[in-house]
Amino acid sequence: MQLKGASPTATLGKRGFKGVFMCDTLVAKDSATGVWFLAKNSDRDIGEPQVIQYCDPEEGLTSPTHLEQREYYNNNQYQTLLKASKELSLTYPALISRPAWIWGAEMGINSEGVAIGNEAVFAKRGSSKGGLLGMDILRLTLHAASTARGALETIVSLLERWGQGGNGSYSGRLQYHNSFLIADGTEAYLLESVNQRWVAKQVDEVASISNAYTLEEEYTLGDSVTLKERPNFKRTYASRLHLPFTQGTHRQNSTYTLALERGASWDSMVSILRHNEGGVTNFDHSMRSVCMDAKGLVKSRTTASMVVKWTPKGAEVALTTSPIPLYAPFIPFELSDEAFTSSPFREIEYSYNFAKERMEQTERLLKAPLEKRLAVNKLVLKFEEELAGEPLEKEREFREEVAKILES
Repeated sequence: MQLKGASPTATLGKRGFKGVFMCDTLVAKDSATGVWFLAKNSDRDIGEPQVIQYCDPEEGLTSPTHLEQREYYNNNQYQTLLKASKELSLTYPALISRPAWIWGAEMGINSEGVAIGNEAVFAKRGSSKGGLLGMDILRLTLHAASTARGALETIVSLLERWGQGGNGSYSGRLQYHNSFLIADGTEAYLLESVNQRWVAKQVDEVASISNAYTLEEEYTLGDSVTLKERPNFKRTYASRLHLPFTQGTHRQNSTYTLALERGASWDSMVSILRHNEGGVTNFDHSMRSVCMDAKGLVKSRTTASMVVKWTPKGAEVALTTSPIPLYAPFIPFELSDEAFTSSPFREIEYSYNFAKERMEQTERLLKAPLEKRLAVNKLVLKFEEELAGEPLEKEREFREEVAKILES
């Protein structure tokens, strides 16, 4: 079954909507210091591994390196990706968070400090069967652009040349369009699109995106047709039929309001990504919470999270290594030459097994009594306050402590 009167999206199975995934991205600048932050939650299928990887631009373009296979991706979007990659100068390595069955990424940052997060958005018009997947656009751009403005230009050139589309779902079917937040520590851009039409604006201090269009007439950049006709972009293209299922408008309002209230800081970004409307004690299992584990008609889970801060010394980045950030600490990952050349996270097999082990532990935790989930949440906060030494060694110690709590 499909939603009627709009572009094809998720299929409805016996246990609810299959293939639906939701995400939230925000950027904020501290007006006093000029320091920028970007934060994203990637909400995906609860069974989908998402792997952290240091990757070279050419990785996976000679032959597929994704360890889980989906014919609909390999035979369609991956083929378009290979063609598109030959028309770009792919130069910069990147640290990405990547679903295990595609080449592209949900979010990432490259060696030049350009960070991008993207979201699925739903329009009245269908997407292209042969177009680029939004996550492939994101990774191509990280490998090609050295600035936020350059990233914006790369994304729109890909949209206009190849279009966007395909099935972005791990299970079931999900076709959609894309929005992006792009930052490099000196400036940030918000971009929203429908097929080959797009609009964008430079962010002053705060912006957030979710699974709903936001730009109406305030855009300052766009494709030639849109700039000539000057439509209300949201009113013209956005599908209202999807909003009850995605709750994108509600979550976008939440992240934007919380960013204004809490200000631009590392702690505020982390707290927003951990925002659940019921907290650990009365965890909200709907699509309305930023930190998500939705169990109703629509099923989606926060499988990975990322925070970036730009300082005069360069970008600092941290990612969670397991789903649901209320139960997962943010682990620092370096952007040094050594990390890009020698980290074990260069190897996709290592990253995949690492992710699978932590997914399994999270599943055990979610089935545990409330008192144990509260104990792990307290352990997360204690870990982040006291983090010193080699981060991944400490992360393994954290996992051992979680195991003890679950076994007690």
